[in-house]
Amino acid sequence: MAKSAAKKKASGPAPIRAVKSKLTKSALVGLIAEQNSCTRAQAAGMLASLEGAMLGSVHPNGNGEFILPGVLKVTLRKVPARKAGTLIRNPATGEMMKAAAKPASVRVKVRALSKLKSAALR
Repeated sequence: MAKSAAKKKASGPAPIRAVKSKLTKSALVGLIAEQNSCTRAQAAGMLASLEGAMLGSVHPNGNGEFILPGVLKVTLRKVPARKAGTLIRNPATGEMMKAAAKPASVRVKVRALSKLKSAALR
């Protein structure tokens, strides 16, 4: 048997190409399908799976955080309710003032990770 036929080239990460136009959902599905040699329906399914994983992670019963490795991290922060008359600092003047009541809420924070930061610097 030929040893050279058994060896295959290891495919590394795809080179980063600049995308000149704003990507709509349809354009993103087309780009995924083109780069991975699959149908648009399969690419739409991949995108839907990723979206489902993200939404499930930030669901009230979910983990509360979603990481797309190296690209971004989505975290949740629970903000407690505030009673009426609580003293807060006025950001414009620095003086203390009474604040209105606010219900409890959840803040969503999206952080850029290393691959996204380095791609922006190129």
